[in-house]
Amino acid sequence: MPRILIEEGRHGAVTWVIEQGPVGGVPLLDFKFGCASNAEAFVASPHQFLYFQAGGFDSSLLSFLEIGADGSVNVSRLPGTPHRTAGAGGFIDITTRAKRIVFSGNFNAGAKMHVEDGRLVIDREGKVAKIVPAVAQVSFSGRRARAQGQDVTYVTERCVLKLEADGLVVTEIAPGMDLQRDILNQAATPLRVSDGLVEMDSALFRPEPMGLAL
Repeated sequence: MPRILIEEGRHGAVTWVIEQGPVGGVPLLDFKFGCASNAEAFVASPHQFLYFQAGGFDSSLLSFLEIGADGSVNVSRLPGTPHRTAGAGGFIDITTRAKRIVFSGNFNAGAKMHVEDGRLVIDREGKVAKIVPAVAQVSFSGRRARAQGQDVTYVTERCVLKLEADGLVVTEIAPGMDLQRDILNQAATPLRVSDGLVEMDSALFRPEPMGLAL
């Protein structure tokens, strides 16, 4: 996400905060995860967690391993290899008091795809569903999120879902996708479709800047 803002000429429009202590700058990736380039400040990690637990920030941006029908998310246990546990890290602290949460990840596991002329094309469908009736381990509780009134969005390459009072709702669909074939049939649990379903902006699927507005 920080790199998208750089591409869009919006670097500095938001302040990134990560659990290891950096405030501001650009969070780094891969082996350098937990570090930030040109951070404005560093605080002790325990103090950063107190800040998260008190809900002093606007939004949380996170990934997902599985999403359950009730909106719960698993990031800490791999169902296919239960002896391997990734651990939740700071995930629980970051989500517990967040006002707005955006989870992002692939709709299923193993799909091969490409973008072409502003549209998403599925070359080979994935074989492992990530939208499931119940997650293998609850790292984030959808039921608690609804009780707290948290605004929760799930962004995938082929659609966007929102957590509403009666569960997951498909609100946006990527250009080039067939709702039944590419989304509803690929989920392992029934999904409700919004009456106001819209197509995602094709600019999201082109290499040029998308004109991001905050």
